[in-house]
Amino acid sequence: MSTALRPGDYLQIASERMAVDGVPDGEGFARIERVEVISDIGFLAQGSAHVRTRAARQIAVVFCHGMPGPVMLIEGDQWTLGEVDGERARWDSAHPWWPEMPAPLFTGGRLATEPHPFRSSVQGPELVPPTVSSEPQPPRHRAAVFGKPAHTLMVGDYLQIHALRHPEWDMRIDEGFHRVEWIGHLTGDALAGVLNDPDWARGRLTLASVHGLSGILVLPEVPVTVLVQPNPERRRSDEDEAWHEGPFYELAGVTEPDLTEQQHADAGLRPEPPGSEAALYPSRFSSPAQRALHLDGVTRIRPVAASRLPWPHGLFKCPYGERAKALAATYPKGHSKTAHAELFTRLNEQDFAACPYHQADDWKAIAEAVLTFARAEPDSDEQDRLYHATHLSERDRAWFRSLIGGGRIWWDTGHQNLTNGQHRLCALRAAGVEVIPVYGRHLPDNDEATPSQDAQTHARRTVEDFWSAHTNAVLKPSLLSTHLPRLLARYPRLRALLPKSE
Repeated sequence: MSTALRPGDYLQIASERMAVDGVPDGEGFARIERVEVISDIGFLAQGSAHVRTRAARQIAVVFCHGMPGPVMLIEGDQWTLGEVDGERARWDSAHPWWPEMPAPLFTGGRLATEPHPFRSSVQGPELVPPTVSSEPQPPRHRAAVFGKPAHTLMVGDYLQIHALRHPEWDMRIDEGFHRVEWIGHLTGDALAGVLNDPDWARGRLTLASVHGLSGILVLPEVPVTVLVQPNPERRRSDEDEAWHEGPFYELAGVTEPDLTEQQHADAGLRPEPPGSEAALYPSRFSSPAQRALHLDGVTRIRPVAASRLPWPHGLFKCPYGERAKALAATYPKGHSKTAHAELFTRLNEQDFAACPYHQADDWKAIAEAVLTFARAEPDSDEQDRLYHATHLSERDRAWFRSLIGGGRIWWDTGHQNLTNGQHRLCALRAAGVEVIPVYGRHLPDNDEATPSQDAQTHARRTVEDFWSAHTNAVLKPSLLSTHLPRLLARYPRLRALLPKSE
């Protein structure tokens, strides 16, 4: 628990970053040097509708080695290291980051040094032998940085929240820098409501939510360090997988800065990146198409032609699952999707109608309702009206809401398998729906909705193309290898006669 943390613990202060040079042991964890537990939380905004603010009873504030400010942690569990590099622990202990403060910095707080009821002792992590040399080494090449006043921090900045992990030479290119997701300011008389010594703020507190940090970083008005040019692939991942876009607690008197003013101030402070900066971040993607999808793609529901989507790789609880397994056994290992395409060609209308996952009155109307809903402005009155889907039957409305919620068909452009929605896609294909509402990552200007063939033709071609390619691979070109694929596609028993591919 956050209130059970004690000096000597190594607290997780950041989530794992997208790293091009590896993530060393202990990265993202910092040694706690001081803990204050605030029981009188009168500085929180009264009457707030914010759930965590309303539920707060005690707030633990930690002062960690290498961090630019203390952190007001969220209530509940926190991750700590069970074992830590012994050389690092001894160095951190011998070189404290924070000066001694005899009294609590935060109002309503007390220093927490005694054992907590949920801990048998205040024993820190187990010390283990170091994994890297303790001898000084040439420092690694690190990303370019610049300084700016704390109050000019803005959402999207990569702020240095951990300046030092011993040994310092082992720190990686952009280690310790994490994306700011929310900024708030506290000035004037409001400072005395939070700090016993308002002068510590130097006129202003900047409060920040940072990717991977489970609390509010509290910064006095001092210079902070920011990356000049973050890794673009990492930045896009952090934007798409935001940690907490807003404050963890609402404090009375906090104001949010004007973004336009922040951007103007930043433009006057941020230097041009060195010419070699981009070379620090080699791409993690094996093809330009994959990288473009990551950097420029969007994730939402869009129309996709059924013929572009993969066949199922395993239909859980499908009533025809045993037939699928029997067909898959006639294929070389790793080709279950082709076996499922073949199963689709062998089921008739009565078979599909008997499947519980296909029970709907009008799949085409359901699909069109989902696409219409997805085209509407998010959270608009129009989308609210479309959500009611009054033109659909009660059963079809349930399918519609599943396809825009937890039961949506999920496929990212170019991926080999569906992430979710195999049963729903099968039902839509069987109903003759050629354009499918699909959630997932895609390039917004890329047309994926032009059908090339109906589902039966697509399934049949998938099977025939496979056996044609496989026959050519295991047999020498001959008259037999020309006509055999169609026979193999039609008569599964013949497949046992083929020689095994190496």
